[in-house]
Amino acid sequence: MKLSPNMRKLLVSEIRLAADNMSASKNILEKIYFFSAVYGIFNRVMNIEFDPELNFIHQVTGSSYSLMSNSMMAIKSGQMVNTFGENLFSKLEDSLKQLANDIEKDEPTYISLQEIVNLSYSTSGNGHYLVLQGKISV
Repeated sequence: MKLSPNMRKLLVSEIRLAADNMSASKNILEKIYFFSAVYGIFNRVMNIEFDPELNFIHQVTGSSYSLMSNSMMAIKSGQMVNTFGENLFSKLEDSLKQLANDIEKDEPTYISLQEIVNLSYSTSGNGHYLVLQGKISV
């Protein structure tokens, strides 16, 4: 990914801060809120230094946030059972830290992003069904 050292450092710092804030929070809504900072920083950096991989990461993290947020709204309104697994956020935080490491070292981000998108998908109705079948691990 083509980034200036300052933008790379900013991305890494913001992702780690979001993961740390998620880890420190005991509230699921706060955890989701802090997760939203991840796609937000990618959006801001893209406006300064566009790179196709940045756009890809922004799309994956943004859609993952939206899916989790929508699932939580459905749960709160009584339209869906709780699909947020006990280990979901600790695994998501680990995946975000790995994403930060990948970016810091200029290594491929695909595996980290795949984990993030699978974890977020596990909060959907069908994703939760796949978790129950053992096809998605949370």
